Amino acid sequence: MRNETPLAPSGPASQMLARSVDPTETYRRRVERAERTLENARNPEAKRLARIAAERWRKLAELSQRQETEGSPIPAYFRDGSEAVHYAQAQGYVLYWKGTHAFAKRQRELGDCFVARPVFTRKGATYVGLVPLDE
Repeated sequence: MRNETPLAPSGPASQMLARSVDPTETYRRRVERAERTLENARNPEAKRLARIAAERWRKLAELSQRQETEGSPIPAYFRDGSEAVHYAQAQGYVLYWKGTHAFAKRQRELGDCFVARPVFTRKGATYVGLVPLDE
């Protein structure tokens, strides 16, 4: 009889790990921290920076919450380039290939709205960036 171990950990430790990795919870905590910093700030510049940070973390928390409720419609990977192109056209995404100027620019500009997924082409693995058309 072989010693079989489960693929994923279970029990209280795994639940605590899942809670600590949950992005919505992390963003919520950072919003609270930024709001505390805003309350304790002594000069106007520190208050301004803390207010900006709180607003940005709040937006990320809302985005993360929306993604959790809607689910992640984007597959974890694409088997080939045509599958990625067809998916982007059907679901209303703009597609950028890694190695292009547009990929790097959109990744820098959009941050969390930019989703990169691996694509397995005949030349090897690469990445595509997907951005919703309404962004």
